[in-house]
Amino acid sequence: MKTNIPDILKGKFLVKKDAYRSWNFIVFITVLSLISITSSHMMDLKIRKITKISEEIKELKSEYADLHSKCMKMQLASFIRKKLVNGLKHLESPPYELVIIEKNHKNMDDTQSNQ
Repeated sequence: MKTNIPDILKGKFLVKKDAYRSWNFIVFITVLSLISITSSHMMDLKIRKITKISEEIKELKSEYADLHSKCMKMQLASFIRKKLVNGLKHLESPPYELVIIEKNHKNMDDTQSNQ
């Protein structure tokens, strides 16, 4: 089966007797092309989504760093002293703990009933 370039350009190979082979190949190539185009579009969508999420992560990280530095500043004693109002004063000595020791209730009840 000898074909010339002008016959291919005119499409004569599509109407010959054994043209079904050519049509099968053309359909196969068309399906592969459609799959390739669809895959490319899906990949582009995923890349855009990944880029958007990455930018959002960067923004959230910078916001976290800003809030973290503000919280650390608020914990400083000098900052707290500046914010004290309404007669509140900074303690010069550390606070102390009161410990209350209760006596045994049974012994106290026995002593009260004996009196």
